[in-house]
Amino acid sequence: MKKTITNIMATTGLAVVVLSVIVRILFRQNYDLFFSSTVLETFIANIVIHLGLLLTQKLEFKYFALEVLLDMTYTAVVLIILGFVFGWIDVIPVWVFVLMAVLIHLIALFLNVARIRDEANKINKLLEKRDENKESRKKRVKE
Repeated sequence: MKKTITNIMATTGLAVVVLSVIVRILFRQNYDLFFSSTVLETFIANIVIHLGLLLTQKLEFKYFALEVLLDMTYTAVVLIILGFVFGWIDVIPVWVFVLMAVLIHLIALFLNVARIRDEANKINKLLEKRDENKESRKKRVKE
């Protein structure tokens, strides 16, 4: 279920970006009606955020909470800077960018924990099945 939600979100995001590019190319005069520039600016922001997060992942901290705080802070700073560059700051208060960064990371953290728990359960089931197979083989050999 979680993988499906992630795939839906990714596909939706990709579709919106592709649609925005097409709208900008084909309907140059009316593209603002489709908010394509905002979508493309958001896409640029996500690229900058993800590239930076790749760098922050190379840093190792003693405390996991510090890593999460660094990622949230980095995301918020990028959103605020690009908010000034793209003019988002004129219509969206700074605290909304900070809230977005926190919510995005909390949702991602929840999805990662749920994925890891699901993978651990699958591994445990496979190990149990393997142990059962070993036991049944031992019984057959003894007979």
